Amino acid sequence: MRIARIRALTVLCALALVAGLVTLWAIRNDSQVSASDDCEPGAVEIKTAPIPDPSEIEVVVLNGTDRTGLGEQAASQLEDRGFVVTEVGDTDEKVEEPAVVFFGPEQFASGVHAHAYFLGGRQEFSLDWDKPITIILGDGFQEVRSTSDARQSFAQSGGIEPPEGTCAVE
Repeated sequence: MRIARIRALTVLCALALVAGLVTLWAIRNDSQVSASDDCEPGAVEIKTAPIPDPSEIEVVVLNGTDRTGLGEQAASQLEDRGFVVTEVGDTDEKVEEPAVVFFGPEQFASGVHAHAYFLGGRQEFSLDWDKPITIILGDGFQEVRSTSDARQSFAQSGGIEPPEGTCAVE
């Protein structure tokens, strides 16, 4: 009887150890923990991380200049860097900077990432934006930055700050 009790206690200890390890694993990997508990009422939740790979980012490229073929040139350069260009066209909206990148809450991290490829460009975030990320090329546009240059400027920017009226969640 003594050996049976020792065996039973050993099995119970092993089960308790496994239960404890599973509990710790579940707590560490809980996907329901988020910063949204700290959001102010009415704030729109936006994902600031992880930064998507360019192959996961769809963009529309519009030429806002009088230079013929500029949209196609930029679209080709963006595709070379891995972006998915869904549409290329012209627009009557004129901008002086190299580019203006428009995006909304659904594409926040993607829009900020796409903006890094346009030195001197401007990003326009709108809570009401429900279209794909749209890039309007301006008179100052020369070329789409290289991936390494974009990553470097993105890293030097100090991270992504959520705009007013939003709340960052990861």
